[in-house]
Amino acid sequence: MTRKVATKADETWIEPTASERAMASLDMAMPAVTPPAELWAGIDQALAAQQMISIAGLDIERFAEGAWRRLAPGVRMKRLWGKRTFLIECEPGAVVPPHRHRTFEHSLILSGDVTGPEGDYGPGDYHGMPAGSQHAAWSTRGGCRVLIQHDA
Repeated sequence: MTRKVATKADETWIEPTASERAMASLDMAMPAVTPPAELWAGIDQALAAQQMISIAGLDIERFAEGAWRRLAPGVRMKRLWGKRTFLIECEPGAVVPPHRHRTFEHSLILSGDVTGPEGDYGPGDYHGMPAGSQHAAWSTRGGCRVLIQHDA
């Protein structure tokens, strides 16, 4: 990959090379192929035979495990690690009430849709709110999962 310097001196953007762009277009031109069922069985068998790795300090939180807290009707929150990172899950039609941000809040839409005064957001969209700002209520039509992290 080649590098191109962004407008800020401390940021760089990674741009794909010409061959990477060509390969990406070839991928899009190929028809989708469903892998044979026995392929997945072989992968499962190979993984089951391996030893689990052990990494000091590794922290894993399964979606279905851990404590969830009700934030509002149809809205629940789960802390993932530390005191500043959590997951919000909303049922279709749920509304997150207005609230104030004591620190900068980073929000990444993982799935579903989010609608607020600033517009509509979908999977992969990022939204940042500065410390001291008042966040208006936001809602979801079809439900959503949002990863939130607050700065220290």
